[in-house]
Amino acid sequence: MRTLLITLTLFCAMALRAQGTITVTPGVPVVGAPATFVLSPTYPPIGPVSWDFGDQTQPLSGGVVASHVYARTGSYMVRASYPYAAGQGLPLTVQVPVFVATRLGPTAPFTLSMLRLRWEDGRVDMSVEQGFRPLVAFADLKFEGTGLLQAQWVVDGIPLGTFAMQLAFAGTATLDSRSMIPLPTTAPGEHWVTLRILSPQVTFEPPLIRYFVKLGGEEAPQVDEVVPSAVRPGEERELRIRGRRLAPGMTVSFGKDIALVAPLRFPEPGWAIARVFVAPTAHPGFREAQAFSKAGRSRGPARLEVLPRPLGLSAAAEPLAAPPSALVAFLWSEGDGVARPSLVRALTAAFFTPEDGLPAGDMPSLFQVPAPGGR
Repeated sequence: MRTLLITLTLFCAMALRAQGTITVTPGVPVVGAPATFVLSPTYPPIGPVSWDFGDQTQPLSGGVVASHVYARTGSYMVRASYPYAAGQGLPLTVQVPVFVATRLGPTAPFTLSMLRLRWEDGRVDMSVEQGFRPLVAFADLKFEGTGLLQAQWVVDGIPLGTFAMQLAFAGTATLDSRSMIPLPTTAPGEHWVTLRILSPQVTFEPPLIRYFVKLGGEEAPQVDEVVPSAVRPGEERELRIRGRRLAPGMTVSFGKDIALVAPLRFPEPGWAIARVFVAPTAHPGFREAQAFSKAGRSRGPARLEVLPRPLGLSAAAEPLAAPPSALVAFLWSEGDGVARPSLVRALTAAFFTPEDGLPAGDMPSLFQVPAPGGR
């Protein structure tokens, strides 16, 4: 009996081999990537070839070449059946076992090496009117290996939902938030968006982008001109700002290395006065003026230039306009870049005693630089 079973098995194998062969490219198919199957029949087919890929998907009717994408890993039996002239209507069947893997080549970990968040125009901040839809955030990422990405779009610390995406081979990909519920635009003000990576584990902190929801019909303030238009590192200067919709409650920014050390003043319509301190380490170049209010945020068109230090003059020997006051230096060392009135009053009381002749909260005299030789 054993001899008979071995003989029948060999006969069947020889019969299947005699009917043709199937080659698979790549030799080990990968989940989510197309695999190509080529039938080399022993007899010329007289009709379409029926392909069964063994994963319970609908059989495919076509030619001797077929393509298929597997959704799961595992072992499958691929069969190709074709009619031939001498078979009197009975088809011949050729089969080949395949193993579907999660990756090709040597085993490599699935990792993210880069993540960048942006809006559609490429910027990291934008303004929209209340109720604007749809607001879509984008994520550009670079990954190594093959695996499953699981992440959450998060707005102001609240997840909008979790999604999963299969990424095959090392490369780059762009995702967007359209698969989640729309980014909320009902609450006026500033909002922060990030992509929280759940899998694979990342060693970096995901970046943040922001958007401003402004009340319908209102527009953000805009800075058209700054006078003077140039400053030097280490200077404390008073700038006159001309623009549109300038009003109390707004603020301005010229970058991280230029600190606003006093609240804005508005002497007349269309004008504001800002007192700034330029970091001694500020690099030369132009800084775009940015204006903020509850109505949103705007950039430019005004720019402020940071001039280079004079050639041949060291930083220690360069004559500055005046050394910054102790409070200004303290505020700058904190890195906030904006002095809030309540904080100024508190620091005034802490740094200056009544004997100094400065009552707490006397902000105009507080930011005056003492004369050489004075206290």
